Amino acid sequence: MRGELAHAPADQVADFYRRRDYRPLWVDRGAVRPEAQRLIAVLRAAGADDLDPAAFRPDRLARTVAAASDRRPASLAHAELALARAFTAYVGALHRAPAGAGFRFVDAGVATPPVQANDILEAAAAAPIGQALEAARRMNPIYLQLRAALVARRAAGREDAATRLIEANLERARPLPADLGRRYILVNPAAQALEVYARGRSQGIMRVVVGKRSEQTPEMIGLIRYALFNPYWNVPPDLVRDKIAPKFMKGGSAYFAGQHFQALSDWSPQARPLDPATVDWAAVAGGRQMLRVRQLPGADNMMGQVKFMLPNPLGVYLHDTPERRLFDDAERADSSGCVRLQDAAALARWIFARQVAFDPAGPPDQRVEVVPPIPVYVVYLTAAPTPQGVAFYPDIYGRDPLLIAQLAARRGAGSG
Repeated sequence: MRGELAHAPADQVADFYRRRDYRPLWVDRGAVRPEAQRLIAVLRAAGADDLDPAAFRPDRLARTVAAASDRRPASLAHAELALARAFTAYVGALHRAPAGAGFRFVDAGVATPPVQANDILEAAAAAPIGQALEAARRMNPIYLQLRAALVARRAAGREDAATRLIEANLERARPLPADLGRRYILVNPAAQALEVYARGRSQGIMRVVVGKRSEQTPEMIGLIRYALFNPYWNVPPDLVRDKIAPKFMKGGSAYFAGQHFQALSDWSPQARPLDPATVDWAAVAGGRQMLRVRQLPGADNMMGQVKFMLPNPLGVYLHDTPERRLFDDAERADSSGCVRLQDAAALARWIFARQVAFDPAGPPDQRVEVVPPIPVYVVYLTAAPTPQGVAFYPDIYGRDPLLIAQLAARRGAGSG
C-alpha cells in the first residue's frame, strides 16, 4: 500500500501522506476502518448543514470502500485517498466562511476550525479517526441554533424570504470556533448591538455605533488583551487627509488647538510633537504627505474614557465616546469602522469583574491588562438566534443579496 500511496497525484492530501511516511488514517491492519461507514453516512446527511451531499460523492465513495474488501494494496490505497479527500472536502465546506465575506482572524490565540486540507488532516492525525470526525463536526452555538431553525422551517415547508436569510446567516456562522469561550463578546453590526456571554448565557446587551456603509465594521475574531484608560485618539490617516487638513487650512492653529489635536513627527513611541504651523497642510490634504495626528485625552476625546484593545492590523477596537446622542437613533452606522459603546464603564466592569479605578486627571493611555484575554466575535448577522427565536435585522451594509445569490448558484450547480 505504501507504494500505491507514493504514486498518488500531487496535492495537499498526497503531500500529507508523504510527510507522515505514508502511514494511513482510514486503513488499519489490511482493512478499511469501520469509521469509513460513519463518514459515508455523514456525507449523505450533509443537507442538514445546507451542504449538497452530491458534492462529496458518497455513493462513489461507498463503492470504493466496498472494493477495498479484497484487501489488495492498490484497493486499500485508493480507498484511503478517497476517504481523506472526501473528509477534507466536507470539513472545509462545513467550516469555511462564505466566499467574499472577508472574515478576518486577527489573533493567533483564537483556535479556529481548520479549513485547508493539510490542516484538517493534521488535526485528524492527532486523535483516533472516529474522534477526529466527531470533533470536526462540532459547531458553535450560533450555528446550531440557526441550523435548528432552518430544519424546522423546511420541515414545515416554509421556503420563503426568511428561510433564505437564515440560510445566508448560517454561512456566516460557519467559521466560528465550536467553543466560543467561557466568557466572550459578540458584536453584531447588523443589530448594532454588543452582547456579553458567560458559560453560554447572555449576561447583558448594549447598543453600539458601527461603521458607516462607506467604512464598514469588518467581520473578525480577536482577543481583548488590554484596556487603555484616558486614551489618546490616534486619528486615521485618511481622516487627517480628508477632514483635519482642510479644516486646518481654514481655521489655522486655533482650530487645531480647540480640538486638542497634536501633530507628531512619526508613528514610533519616541515621536516628538510638531508645531502644526510648520506642517505642509496642502501636501497632507493632497495625499502627498502622511501626518500622524492624535487627540489628547479629555471630555471631548473621540475615544471617551476607555478603549478596549484587540490587537489587529485593521485598527478596529471597542471604545467609549462623548457623542451620546447617537445611541438614541434607530440606525447607528456612523463610525469609521470601530465599535462605539453605549456603556463602556459597564463593559469594563464585566471584563475585569470589578470596578476599575483610574485617574481621569492622570497620564494618557493608562494600560490595564485583561487576563485571560477575552474573545470578541464581530459577526454580521441579519438573522440571529435569540431565546425567543430567530430575530431579523436590517441589512445595513447590503451584503445579503450577493450571499443569497451565491447560495442559489451553489444549489443550481449541485442539481446540474
